[in-house]
Amino acid sequence: MAANAWFGRRLTGGAMRAVIREHRRANARKRALTRDVARLMLVASVLVLGVLAVEIGRKAVTIISHGAAQNPVELTG
Repeated sequence: MAANAWFGRRLTGGAMRAVIREHRRANARKRALTRDVARLMLVASVLVLGVLAVEIGRKAVTIISHGAAQNPVELTG
């Protein structure tokens, strides 16, 4: 028994090309889905970073305004 006996009978040229074409189409669909998921994750991460930047900015303004209220600066001249 040959090592490749489990393949069954050999496909003809046209049938082999059809199988290869179907594999390529399946792989193209997988790549498209992977790209869509990657784009979605990129958009989500950019949105999260934007929210964090806004919150850090708000916190900084709050800290600066509280510090200015505690230590008033008087200019006398």
